[in-house]
Amino acid sequence: MSGAVRVMDAPGGAVYLVDGLIAYAECSMLPGVDRLLIASGRVPGDAWRAAVVAGRAQERVGAELVSAGLLTVAELEAVTVLALYDAAHVLFDAALTVRFESGQRHPLGLDNPLDPRAVGNEVDRRKQALADAWPDASIDTAAVVPVRRLPGHFVSLTAVQWEVVANADRRRSPVDLARLLGRDAFTIMLEVRRLARAGLVEPGRPNPSVATESVATVRARAAVPVRTAPAAARVPVPEPPPDDAAPPPVGELPRRRVRDVPPAPSTGSEYYSEEVLVRLRSGLAAMR
Repeated sequence: MSGAVRVMDAPGGAVYLVDGLIAYAECSMLPGVDRLLIASGRVPGDAWRAAVVAGRAQERVGAELVSAGLLTVAELEAVTVLALYDAAHVLFDAALTVRFESGQRHPLGLDNPLDPRAVGNEVDRRKQALADAWPDASIDTAAVVPVRRLPGHFVSLTAVQWEVVANADRRRSPVDLARLLGRDAFTIMLEVRRLARAGLVEPGRPNPSVATESVATVRARAAVPVRTAPAAARVPVPEPPPDDAAPPPVGELPRRRVRDVPPAPSTGSEYYSEEVLVRLRSGLAAMR
């Protein structure tokens, strides 16, 4: 049996068969061969588009890349297998509506099909590796949010983990980061789970661009009574000035009027202050 098994439901994709073997698999939400090559900088975007124009009709886009010296056959096969396993990880266990299209081949023109049992075993191995690193799968679709405070004085990161932390904008999920960096989704999801286990990213935080409050949360907040400050703690409002008070000039501080200043009680201190000043002046004059 040769052809394409088209996935009609979300997220969409296809599995290409050659004599019952899997030649390629793709999923629209995951980075494919084109994204793995272009986003990683391995193949320029213009060169990829030129190869597609030249080889799409003959289903030999891969051969065009190899003949142009952009890739070796081994490099092309390695990138193809990465994209295939990524798509199989999502599509194999999902209950989806499919349609078989007999005779359909992928434009890359791949000639190294894999046994479906081998692909299934690899998918199981990857799922176990993800579960061992972090058991909650919700982290795979949540925004990657690095913690604000490190759990220790020193942190050791792999090269891939550094790419994740450096490009995490608190909105991108692991799949978004994989597409941005040109890496397979499994590698990024695994490293994000390891970062969560090490306490370096917040696990399973919902994407803030789509997060919404539930009805129960809104109702609970509305049921909380509003607290008012006690009367003694309220700040008194100053009374307005009388009508005959003229406004202060612009740029100057208001001056207190003389009639507003209560007269100070007379204690005779002015007399004693003047007598002391006279004695000090006489003493200074005698020292000359």
